[in-house]
Amino acid sequence: MSQLEHQRSGYEYRVVETGDRREFLSLHRAVWGHEREDAWFRWRFEQNPYVDETPMVVAEHDGQIVGAEPCLAFRLRVGDETVRALQPADWSVHPEHRKRGVFTGMTERLLERYDDGPAQLYFNFPNEVLVPGLKKFDWVIRDGPTTYYRIHDPEQVARQGAGSKREFRSIASRNLGRLVSPFTRGYLGARDRLRKRVDGYTVERHESIPVDVFTALAAGPADAIHTVRDAAYYRWRFANPRWETTAYVARRAGEPVAACLACTERRGRLKTAAVLDTVPRDGSVESGAFRALLTPVVEDAADADVVKVGEGPIPDPVLDAFGFRANDAFPMSALSNQAALAVRSTEQTAGSSVEIGGVDPTERRWELSLADRDIA
Repeated sequence: MSQLEHQRSGYEYRVVETGDRREFLSLHRAVWGHEREDAWFRWRFEQNPYVDETPMVVAEHDGQIVGAEPCLAFRLRVGDETVRALQPADWSVHPEHRKRGVFTGMTERLLERYDDGPAQLYFNFPNEVLVPGLKKFDWVIRDGPTTYYRIHDPEQVARQGAGSKREFRSIASRNLGRLVSPFTRGYLGARDRLRKRVDGYTVERHESIPVDVFTALAAGPADAIHTVRDAAYYRWRFANPRWETTAYVARRAGEPVAACLACTERRGRLKTAAVLDTVPRDGSVESGAFRALLTPVVEDAADADVVKVGEGPIPDPVLDAFGFRANDAFPMSALSNQAALAVRSTEQTAGSSVEIGGVDPTERRWELSLADRDIA
């Protein structure tokens, strides 16, 4: 695509520059309603350990940035191969410039920029508004990753439904929140009373991540595409200046057998506790290790409105014992929006995908923790 084409209709589509940070943050605030600081931008985009540049395309109109398509970079294990992948995140078009082809122009520029590296794959989690546009560029849309919720205050969750990225629904859910609150309190109370103590394990809390412990336990599932959890991943991904992160390590006979990372975050009046990552992920430990691990996590999150866990190694019976419900099960099926997973190889022709490590990434099962998704 020529420079002239990039500038069609009065818009220029270009790679982000160092001086664009403040305008990006202003655009992010206008689109998502979030106040973000320079430190957040540096962490999220500039300090990523897997790329040497900031992978982002912006749209400029009359000297002002009116659109942005930034990406996060991850290393993924695909079949027998490790590849670099880009995760488009925080797609933004200023409200005054929508329906003018800005999304299309930025996406064309992004795909052109990275069609021969540094990544081999794109994956992200679009909302229903973005899905039609992605399909035009040959993204394959699949069912998204499962999220499990322990809801302490359904009314508060429902009131926040109109917030950023719409994790929860916001219209009928407000009345539904009032209706299900007694059910939720009774359900969780019963689960907590019936849950048996797990003997033989001790669980430590750490304010800083014991990276060596996590990397030693970080074996991934052999049958699914998953993020490579190396030291760089743990040092970067969980350094978000907005998170208060706690590491939990379960030991048996003094040896670490399982670990997880949890953070608390407040958006408006909603306080969320999230289990961002759990290891190991290859089915090598018994379920009692995860039961022991979740006990202090849930205790520490008693004042949160909602606690959530991503898909992964914790067996469903363990999650059920703690009162977690999947996003496609009642009452979460009524409260939460269902996520999608969009996948595309960087090198492909229309309607076809390139195999990586002998695997078609649009067809193989993916397993993604909350930390592997577009959260910030």
